[in-house]
Amino acid sequence: MSALDYVDDQLSSVLKCWHVAPGGRPGTVTLTGRQYFADGDGVRVLIRVSGEEALASDGGVMAARLSDAGVDVAGATRAGAAWREILSQFELRELDGRIVGRRPLPQAEQLASDIASAMLTADGLRWFAVPERDSKLTRQLYDFLKAERFPFTPRPTIKLPRGSRVKPTAKVVAPQREVLIQAVSGSEQGIEHALSLVQRIGRASYAFDQRLVLLNGSPEEWPADHLDLLAEHTPVGFSSRMEQVHEFLGTGKELPSPIEGE
Repeated sequence: MSALDYVDDQLSSVLKCWHVAPGGRPGTVTLTGRQYFADGDGVRVLIRVSGEEALASDGGVMAARLSDAGVDVAGATRAGAAWREILSQFELRELDGRIVGRRPLPQAEQLASDIASAMLTADGLRWFAVPERDSKLTRQLYDFLKAERFPFTPRPTIKLPRGSRVKPTAKVVAPQREVLIQAVSGSEQGIEHALSLVQRIGRASYAFDQRLVLLNGSPEEWPADHLDLLAEHTPVGFSSRMEQVHEFLGTGKELPSPIEGE
């Protein structure tokens, strides 16, 4: 039985105002309605059935959008306090950067609507954006590009097909193609943001070899499962191996697998 068949059997009577599509994981489907962010991106909710309950989330989209805008909701900031208040108002919570909630199965439609409403409300936190401060790794990247004479634009604005925008760390004019680089200093949230960014710029017609995530340090300093997932969507370089980054940009030579021994 497919995920769609499963959800149709369980939720068809309560999900009357949503379009249902496969969600990418067994038992999970994506719900879309008629709600859109101000930039034109549609609001999507992931939902699945667990026993007599419906479990739903935003898939981490909202945290990624706010991170792209330079808004920190993780710490003790005004934006963070507002973020937590919004989730509380809708009786939701945050789990690993995702807005999540659970309700009895008959309340599945209300749960999906609450997730969507919380996302639209939280999108207003973009007003809390502060000027970005370059990390040590970002400064190292810019110094490297200048020293190697690769023309580049710091923090370019890349417009996606549906109108939303992302801002990677740099856009490099390499001899054979443009390359968008995202630098990640050393956090799980940074990895998740980089993964979201490279997946989204793929929609803007940037080929696999036009993306690069630069991680601080060396491969053994990062969890192998994170590296494995990241490498499915982008070449991965390391600040301890900038000679490989130089060859990738200068000649198009493929970067080696970030997983040692592969």
